[in-house]
Amino acid sequence: MFTVNNIHLMIDKTRKIFTEIVKFVKNGEIDKLSLGTSIIYLNSIFEHLHSIEMLMDKGLIESAGSIATSLWERSITLQYILTNPTILSKEHSEHKFLRKTPWNIKHMINCIIDNEHTNFVKNKKIEKETFYFQYTYLCAIKHGNPYTLSYLNRLSKSNEDDNIIGLKPNFSPEDTDLKKYILLLSITTALDALYNFSRIYCTYEKTNELKLMKSEYENIIVNNIPLKVPQIIYGSLNEFSDDFIEHAKEIVRILATAHKKR
Repeated sequence: MFTVNNIHLMIDKTRKIFTEIVKFVKNGEIDKLSLGTSIIYLNSIFEHLHSIEMLMDKGLIESAGSIATSLWERSITLQYILTNPTILSKEHSEHKFLRKTPWNIKHMINCIIDNEHTNFVKNKKIEKETFYFQYTYLCAIKHGNPYTLSYLNRLSKSNEDDNIIGLKPNFSPEDTDLKKYILLLSITTALDALYNFSRIYCTYEKTNELKLMKSEYENIIVNNIPLKVPQIIYGSLNEFSDDFIEHAKEIVRILATAHKKR
């Protein structure tokens, strides 16, 4: 059975690679601003991943989910910068608006997917919507979608007699898979950023190692974890294209078939 302890081992392995990645930066002339900007983002992602794990261990799902949203945003921003490191890191460093980031999420997602090789992304439109759905799900936690906020702060039988206001760690079995999902999404999102960094700055051997690691993690998630994540958001089908909805249904069918065979 794949447990939270297994996920902790994945986090430990991911953190170790983060702390060692600079050792594998290629020799030669490299734009210092783009490299420095990338390392700043990697360090922020590393810290976020560490914080998410600690908060989940304490049963604080809402706080962990909020930081997971920030990690996701950091990862997307770095991956976008890496589509054109020299130009975009300069644009990033010259950004002066206090309340705004240099680029919005949809623009960055579109550029990241459009920059991928065609054989890597089969349907770019669906891939973009999949990325944005991840963000929508996390934002429901961070920004307090009414249904999500009510669910995550519901009173359980174990704390009915406690004070209404206060820390209420959640260790209920029904939310175990929600915790796993947030942790796994954070791990893979962090690894995506690290892999894209390595493609620009690191040796071929390290990049290939990260590629294999990404594939290993994806196989673990698809084949070994029959997650039953509770519904924490409500949405309207007209927010997504018909292609995306059919794609989501197909994923559900594939996973259901795979788990029946186990």
